[in-house]
Amino acid sequence: MTKLKNPFVIGKYVGPKYFCDRVEESKQLIHHVVNGRNVVIMSERRLGKTGLIEHCLASKELCDEYNAFFIDIYALHNLREFVYELANEVFRKIAPKQKNFLEHFSKILKSLKTSFSIDQMSGTPQVSFSLGEIRNPEVTLDEVFECLEKADKPCIVAIDEFQQIVGFEEDNVEALLRTKIQHLKNVQFVFAGSKRHLLEGIFNSPNRPFYNSVVFMRLAPIAETAYLDFCTRHFKSNDKRLDEKLVTEAYRSFGGVTWYLQLFMNEAYAMTPPKKEASLSDFKEVLQHLVDTKRFTFEEIYARLTEKQKILVMAMAAEYPDKVNLTSADFISRYQLKTASAVQSAMKGLMDKGVVDDFGGSRQISDLLFAYWLKMR
Repeated sequence: MTKLKNPFVIGKYVGPKYFCDRVEESKQLIHHVVNGRNVVIMSERRLGKTGLIEHCLASKELCDEYNAFFIDIYALHNLREFVYELANEVFRKIAPKQKNFLEHFSKILKSLKTSFSIDQMSGTPQVSFSLGEIRNPEVTLDEVFECLEKADKPCIVAIDEFQQIVGFEEDNVEALLRTKIQHLKNVQFVFAGSKRHLLEGIFNSPNRPFYNSVVFMRLAPIAETAYLDFCTRHFKSNDKRLDEKLVTEAYRSFGGVTWYLQLFMNEAYAMTPPKKEASLSDFKEVLQHLVDTKRFTFEEIYARLTEKQKILVMAMAAEYPDKVNLTSADFISRYQLKTASAVQSAMKGLMDKGVVDDFGGSRQISDLLFAYWLKMR
């Protein structure tokens, strides 16, 4: 593996050297998969679900024995878009590996006008088609699953932000997917998501199609000691020093959320010259740099809020990272928020705009850097 200039990678998986901990979670997920179980991975956003899945799919235990596919459906709105993303991922991954690919799949794909070609550089087959070609998503989905059933190895399909199917334009997506999935013998599924109440509704409600069809895994933040070891190792291996108090402060400030920790340490590492130390005294400067990169975005978000929403979100930021009861008499009085019903009304508006989200049963500003931008004001 090529050595990275900055070892604190953000938002992507580049290999085990730059992946922090999750040893037990990786063992657990691999154990479920090799024993033929469909799995749901649940956690708050940006805690590392995607990284964990990609880390496991790249592991020795799974990489050689399975065909693996990963799609993120967070931005999708309907079954047609879902089928397009899945089909595109399947053909992109299988085409270079499957023997007699063109002949094999051209017999199955009858609902799509697919274009088969050979990459001139690598000599591998390629398939292309457009979203507009999917006129009957259910039929195309059957064909995609048939391709997986006839693949040369067992298949793993990982679907991130799976709870989005609840909001699809069609009413029967859950029942449709469950019906088709339960008949597949060569395919296993890993579902991941960040909306706990929606995921639990899909998989734990007796009157829903996916009831009792999976095993659950819940991700907690990486242990502070494990993340400290990870940071110290990478600083040391690159001839830099690290004050553990800086990591402790970052961990506390971002609640152990992996994405923000990696972003913070990426900047701290970049600001530290060789043979020098990143110390606790650098915390405010690093944080200020991160907030400044999104200042214009935050100004626009704030400008779109109503006055009541501005007052509430500023009050929430003032308290962060401490957790408080947002409808308590003390909180309402301290920030002159008038009544609990006024707080609830403003909160609904903030959640509708995506400024506030539900984290583990409590309301929190969705973007923690936005919380600190507000705090700095």
